[in-house]
Amino acid sequence: MSLSACRGKNKRGVDQGSSMNAFAAIVFASLLSRLGYQMARSPVLPAFAADLGALPEFIGVIVAASTVTGVFFKLPSGALSDVLGRKRMMVLGALFFALPPFLYPFVGNPWSLLTLRFVHGFATAIFSPVAAAYVASLAETGRGARLGWFSSGNDIGATAGPLIGGFVLFFSASYAVTYLLVGAIGVLTLLVVVWLPDVDRPSDRQVTTFAARAAEFREGLAEVVATPPILIAAGIEPSCISVTALFSGSCRSTPRPSGSTMPR
Repeated sequence: MSLSACRGKNKRGVDQGSSMNAFAAIVFASLLSRLGYQMARSPVLPAFAADLGALPEFIGVIVAASTVTGVFFKLPSGALSDVLGRKRMMVLGALFFALPPFLYPFVGNPWSLLTLRFVHGFATAIFSPVAAAYVASLAETGRGARLGWFSSGNDIGATAGPLIGGFVLFFSASYAVTYLLVGAIGVLTLLVVVWLPDVDRPSDRQVTTFAARAAEFREGLAEVVATPPILIAAGIEPSCISVTALFSGSCRSTPRPSGSTMPR
């Protein structure tokens, strides 16, 4: 009996050894993506926005902008992945991790930063739901355990990102250096995603016209808007972020006592 026969294949014809390699790679890519994304967000972003002259209340809007993008585009992105293929959508999402960070050093005003944050938000809006579906498609058994490891990778990256971002900003004293490092992490994420095997069989993809794909996208977007629980649940995070950033910005703008050496 051949080695490949011993290792076996799942129903999609994916070799089990290759499946494990792909699983390790997608967990690593997810960890990297979250690491870089959170580095760009906290605590660097509120400080950057304040230094650009953003008012405290507008800082909250800037910080929450990328989350708003995710609220409206995660569901349609998952639907499109069933049509275009998961790997293609993940590559598209990884491009949003890799390219926007290199534009932060050129931002010169709060409104430009807000626009860039909306664009950067497409990264997680596209990548996260499709990557979870990709993990689930790698094997017919053990999906719960795999999704658990995948979620843990996300959490590790999300936890380490703000810590590393804060240290980089502290030691470099440069927003440009911090965001260039975020971009480098995004490029590495893209390279890992490009390496991933395509686990979608041609028969799994729906053969549709562009108009049908656009209609499916609109239906997904409409479902988000028409489902109050989704909007309420999704609005909790940006609301908390906005309040936190508003409070931080107010503290930052409070005059220091005479003779104080503490930074604003």
